[in-house]
Amino acid sequence: MDVKIFEKFPFSYDMETLDKELHLRGNEAMLDILEPIYEMVEQIARPKAIYFQAEVTEKTDQSVKINGVPFESALLRGYVKQGEPVLPYIVTVGTELDDYSKTLKDSMDLFMIDEIMNLLVNTGKVFVADTVKEELGWPMVQDYVPGNGEEWSTVEQKRLFDMFAGETAKIGVTLGDNYFVLPGRSTIGILSQKR
Repeated sequence: MDVKIFEKFPFSYDMETLDKELHLRGNEAMLDILEPIYEMVEQIARPKAIYFQAEVTEKTDQSVKINGVPFESALLRGYVKQGEPVLPYIVTVGTELDDYSKTLKDSMDLFMIDEIMNLLVNTGKVFVADTVKEELGWPMVQDYVPGNGEEWSTVEQKRLFDMFAGETAKIGVTLGDNYFVLPGRSTIGILSQKR
């Protein structure tokens, strides 16, 4: 399995972008709280991503198999065709930023770091999608995130995670209670070609 790992995907936001993305509306007091937190983020954050190319090995009316692993998602079945490549991926803010966030106690500081971490995960998802588009020559990608818009079995969440065959340790990602991906600001999904 040829796994691609990015130990620090690129990110850079100016205060104007953060103001807009965090919906602060130019509030000076909020920006004063945000600025030192983001300065710390720039110093310590090591957001990471991992993905690999798999194949839709079987598709029926009830399930789709990726590299032989069954998934019963109706949404996923609608996105993919048998025999085509798909790319399971994980994006995380990294343990460094997660550990830092746990040191914050003030509710506004916690709000700011939480919003920055959400932004970082979204930036990572775009980075992975762009990398995959370039690598495979796809004009567009479809991003399937388990449980987003449909019921999702936690057993299937574990199956998707297990497809990474322990490589997730290299980016500090594990499965916690109820099979949630940890650190908490991490996401797991499958990219396919969008038609």
